[in-house]
Amino acid sequence: MKKFAKSRFNFLSLALLALSASANAQQYDLLDLSAQPLNNEVCATCHGGAGVGNASVGGPSLAGLEPWYLRKQLENFRAGIRGTQKEYIPGNEMQASVARLSDEEISELVDHISNWEAVAPKPRIEGDASKGQALYAACAACHGASGDGNEALGAPGLAGRNDWYMFRQLKLFQSGFRGKHPEDTAGQLMRPAAQALENDEAINDVLAYINTL
Repeated sequence: MKKFAKSRFNFLSLALLALSASANAQQYDLLDLSAQPLNNEVCATCHGGAGVGNASVGGPSLAGLEPWYLRKQLENFRAGIRGTQKEYIPGNEMQASVARLSDEEISELVDHISNWEAVAPKPRIEGDASKGQALYAACAACHGASGDGNEALGAPGLAGRNDWYMFRQLKLFQSGFRGKHPEDTAGQLMRPAAQALENDEAINDVLAYINTL
């Protein structure tokens, strides 16, 4: 019975993600992607084979992401702390994909993803890294001077992550699509930090610096 439930979950999740990827691919900037292997594991449709990411549908890389952070975000999506706003389409898709996961299934998924090898992403953001270094001083308080992250503060590592995805998340924090829910403690800390970046140029500058870490 357990094996059947897990297989059913895998099938339903892949079907949902495949449909959402096809329907919404045009909503994102299409980037020059190298061929990515797809497998039959959950998440591959949007996040790429072995979690290398798929920018054309807005799926960030998962390989190399801290297991504690990945678990927390999956739990937040499941609980409706993230992804419930109807205008936040990628969040809607994630929320729907994990809404029925049990704690055990989340643990299995996180353990599986933790075995994927991290691949350094190609920088996509252009900015002034020297200006970004000054702006990053505020980020370093939680994310670390080297962008390694801090589990105690709920701050993930930033070094080696997709800059286009970080740009999008900063905009979501600014708008309130992330970090506004009363149960999202880490997100509530992140919102004012994101709002302190006055414009897209400032965001690009800080991301250009993060790309050097």
